[in-house]
Amino acid sequence: MPDALNRKHQLKVMYVGETKLQKDVRLVSRHDQFAKEVKQNIPNGAKSHFKIQNELLWYKQNRLYVPERRIRDVLFKECHDGPFAGHGGAKCTTTFLKKSYHWPNLKDDTEEYVKTCLICQQNRTFNKKQAGLLQPLPIFEGLWKNVSMDFMVSLPASRGFDAIMVVVD
Repeated sequence: MPDALNRKHQLKVMYVGETKLQKDVRLVSRHDQFAKEVKQNIPNGAKSHFKIQNELLWYKQNRLYVPERRIRDVLFKECHDGPFAGHGGAKCTTTFLKKSYHWPNLKDDTEEYVKTCLICQQNRTFNKKQAGLLQPLPIFEGLWKNVSMDFMVSLPASRGFDAIMVVVD
């Protein structure tokens, strides 16, 4: 019995409707200053990496421009905190986001988000050498063999005095 892969010629591409994310981006981008400027410059013949399709801005043909911080936070949760992402760090999350999305300072925003991620902070490992053991103080050899003296000056006056001398044997 033939399976679906053997009948490739019968497979048809179906149109998948617009996602909730795309609807949210369309609504928010109407008020975004950067999106307005790009949309005005494209019809004027200005050279741009952006194109407009269904009122959405697409960067380099396949990366959706995301205008607002609220929507970006949803993407961070998906691409960093989600079950398929697994808190992969800033570099991994940036790479994951850059495949489908674009906004100015995407890398910096991703690094900031990962720095503030509680789970990443709790599970972070340090690549520094651990501090050594504390060294005990030497045992004194006798009275008045080792004397130190310290002065604390410019203190508020008390009974006419403004300094303290400390002597340690």
